Amino acid sequence: MNGEFGTTAWGRDWVRLAEPTSVTRPDSRLPKARSLARREQVHEVALAPGTVTATVDGHHVRLSVPLWDNNILHSASEKLHGDDLPDAAHADLPPMGEIRADCDCTQRRNPCLHALATFYEVARRLDERPRLALVLRGLTTTAPARNATRIPLGLLDPATFYG
Repeated sequence: MNGEFGTTAWGRDWVRLAEPTSVTRPDSRLPKARSLARREQVHEVALAPGTVTATVDGHHVRLSVPLWDNNILHSASEKLHGDDLPDAAHADLPPMGEIRADCDCTQRRNPCLHALATFYEVARRLDERPRLALVLRGLTTTAPARNATRIPLGLLDPATFYG
């Protein structure tokens, strides 16, 4: 796996969708898919409960993500710290499950190049804001908006912040 995408457990799930460990030979489409995501060619990305939509090279991609039940979502949301979701919480939650990819392109392989690029873009976004992993699974409560460059001191616990 490339260190550029999937730097958190939440993002790695999406990199593994593009780069499954069960594949026995390299996929020649992966460098192009990573390049599309790296060069910000994945546009109009919208992450909502159960769905990711994006436009890649003029093609519309829709990913369907299985939703978790309310008990699992409640348990996961208790582990949230603002937008951050510790990697340790990842092991306590169900695996990714089956993701369905639909694209309006004519490529025969599924997932197509556009869906692969979208997987990488979602991985990058989840690395930046792990909370989105729960939103994709059905979390609908919104966290209070705040300036991303500053964290209010009241949200920090000095006993755990410094290790």
